[in-house]
Amino acid sequence: MNVEAIIDKVMQSMSTKTVIGEPMQIGSLTLIPIINVSFGFGGGGGGDTEGGTGTGGGGGARMKVAGVLVIQGDDVRFVQTGAGGALDKLVDAIPDLLEKCQVKAGGRPGPAVTPA
Repeated sequence: MNVEAIIDKVMQSMSTKTVIGEPMQIGSLTLIPIINVSFGFGGGGGGDTEGGTGTGGGGGARMKVAGVLVIQGDDVRFVQTGAGGALDKLVDAIPDLLEKCQVKAGGRPGPAVTPA
């Protein structure tokens, strides 16, 4: 398979769901993860003076959470997860978001939620 065929396969598999995750409903909050997707490919070939030839290629992909869209009523905010430890920061933010949601809804703050 050549590099063009590989790139074609990757482009066919891309969709908006690759970079915009499935929405999660938590009380009156809707959380939508936004993902950065990066791809890299390379290939080459050559020969020696004795008639030998060789070719090779490779590629890689990386997916990283860039942040989360937080939607509550008409309020829409993008919460950036920052560099490094993105998933940890997101998990750490969920209890605060839940508590704010409960307080704004007029309810009592519930028990503290601790990430696993």
